[in-house]
Amino acid sequence: MSRTGELVVDGWTAFPVLDGEHKTERWAEIATVARGFADRFRGVDRPAFLDDRSHGWARADRLAWGEVEPADIDGAPFLTELLAARRVVSDPQGIIHGDLTGNVLFDEVKAPAVLDLTLYWRPVRYAIAIIAVDAVCFEGAPMSLLETIEPTDGFAQYLVRGLVFRIATDWFNQLDRPALNVYQDISVRVLDLVSDDDEV
Repeated sequence: MSRTGELVVDGWTAFPVLDGEHKTERWAEIATVARGFADRFRGVDRPAFLDDRSHGWARADRLAWGEVEPADIDGAPFLTELLAARRVVSDPQGIIHGDLTGNVLFDEVKAPAVLDLTLYWRPVRYAIAIIAVDAVCFEGAPMSLLETIEPTDGFAQYLVRGLVFRIATDWFNQLDRPALNVYQDISVRVLDLVSDDDEV
């Protein structure tokens, strides 16, 4: 906090140094952090500032949840199929952290520390789906994590939305098409999981 009490000064903010470090392969624990984070905000009203955001992440989130019509996605890989695979979900919504995979510090003594508050008004299983997608695509997690991180009925629908969110974010932020190939294998697997759910 600044001397005047403001959190942001000239577009900059600072945070205290926290103990701990990011560790891969602790994805199940990060999912537990996601649940605890959402629980801390249970009962809080939806923040109005969420409606004012127009950056690529916000646009991708709205696309994932069908709040905007698909636009500017011609040529974006996998999105058409994933968007078509969405079905209605009914989990309650609340404040979640939408980018936890690389933003949890683990310490041997202290509770995990959460960084880079990236807030959305969504069901907590969406936050867990994003963790799973990120872990598989960027941290070498096995594809089986998609089924083990949250082994509950209907989780595949959250994986669809988490994957749409990540792909659309990269697309809206103009990543080169070859960089999006990281989503190919996971897209095939998530579509298979959704298809399996539809057949039950």
